[in-house]
Formats: sequence, C-alpha cells, structure tokens
Amino acid sequence: MTISIRDYVEDLELSDGESIRSDCPMCGKNTFTATNESGIVKYNCFRTEVGCDLKPSFVAVNLSYDEVASRLSDLKETRKVEIPTFDIPEYITYPEPSQTNYHRFISRWGLENEYLDVMYDVRQDRAVFLIRDRHKIVDAIGRALSGAVPKWYRYTGNATVFSRCMGEPNGVVVLVEDVISAITVAKVCPNVTGIAILGTNINYDHMEYLQDYTKIIVALDFDATHKSIEYKKEIESWTGINTMVMMLKDDIKYKKEEDVLKLKEYTQ
Repeated sequence: MTISIRDYVEDLELSDGESIRSDCPMCGKNTFTATNESGIVKYNCFRTEVGCDLKPSFVAVNLSYDEVASRLSDLKETRKVEIPTFDIPEYITYPEPSQTNYHRFISRWGLENEYLDVMYDVRQDRAVFLIRDRHKIVDAIGRALSGAVPKWYRYTGNATVFSRCMGEPNGVVVLVEDVISAITVAKVCPNVTGIAILGTNINYDHMEYLQDYTKIIVALDFDATHKSIEYKKEIESWTGINTMVMMLKDDIKYKKEEDVLKLKEYTQ
C-alpha cells in the first residue's frame, strides 16, 4: 500500500507551535519528527541518511489560498538578495577534440547547439551545464562522464533550479528530473519552460520560483509516480496554480514517441 506522506502529516493535526516524534511512516522506526510552524508542518526522519526513503520536506495545512499567497509574497520580499555570480574556475574549459567522453555525451543527447552553455571539467571529467539568472552565470551543475560519484555535482548551490525555454515563455512549465530532460522539454515544445529542481525535494525556494507560471506539469520518471503526486499536492497547496501529473513510460530525455506526444498534448 502506497503511503501518502501529506495525508499522514495532516492526520497528525498538530496545532501551531506543536512538535511530535513518532514512528516513521516509511521505515517504521521511532525517528520521525514534525513541527507546525504557523501552518507549515516541517517533517523529517533521522534515518534518512542510513536507508529511510523519507526525505525532509513540508506540508501546508489549514491555510487558505490567500494566506499561502501572502506567505510566498513575504518570502520573495525577504529573499530579494543579489545572487552571487559563479566565477568559472580554470579547470572548467571548452573541450578539446581529444576529450572524447565529452563529445560522445553531447552527441548522445543532441546538445551540439548548447555548446556555449555546456563546458568541460578537466579534473572530474564532467560535462558542466552553466546556470544563468537573467543572463548572468550564477551556478553550474556537472554530469559525470566516466562513472564518478555523485553523478550530478553542484558547483556552488546558488541556483534554485535549472530552466530552459527556447522561445517566448507561454506560462507553462514542465518539472522534470534533470538538466537534460529540461532541455529536451524546451526543444520538443518551444515556448514551454523545462525546469529541473536540482535536488531530491521540492522546497520554499522552488515554490517561490514556480508561482509566476500559469500551468505546471510534473513529469518525473515512471518509478517516481508517488513523488510526482506529492509534488502536485504541495505545489497546488502553496501556489493555487493548476498542476498536473504526466505519467511517462520513461524519462522524457529519451524521447519515447508516446511520451513526446503526451508532452505536446499536456502543454497545449
């Protein structure tokens, strides 16, 4: 039986300021904690780092849409801080023809036209995707090319998301697993914004970023169906924006015909 973390947290009925420790709904150990902070219940399992699948997150409870909108507005006001630029280190360069791992990777995913924004990390043998905020480079994320761990490496953590749109944004955003999938969305559906959240959990910063869109589609891997549904609930609860879950046969970056047709249909 699939556990809905949102339902579990809401059933706790914590009052404002109340905290609880109890058995974790995922691993069953007495390591689950939750705290209600003015209608935002933050939860965690202390065993997350040693095998529990529950990731730290939050649920908005007993809040009207207007209250949620007000909180997001407050967050935006308090976070109007200039994001630092990312000074590209000397070991991140544009690749030489001899760097075959890089060129094989670029060719596999059809990223040749992304050349200016996909560099190469000589030290770690990674394809490095630059992340921009209003044309300013603020961060980068590197994809291992020869089995290095972690597969995806954040260089600064300054950026909230990686986003890509090939035309004039039309207000529709597709939330995907990784950077390549975000680029794929933008290529398949011009004017639609593909967004990778750069992490395993959605949080306040993501909600703030998403609130400016008019339609949100969650399109994670097929084996992440439960997470997709949780994301949909959290996004709608926080933003009030029409949010849909798109069930995929495979990660969208593989461009399976059925998934591509569905993506075009959902983003109309």
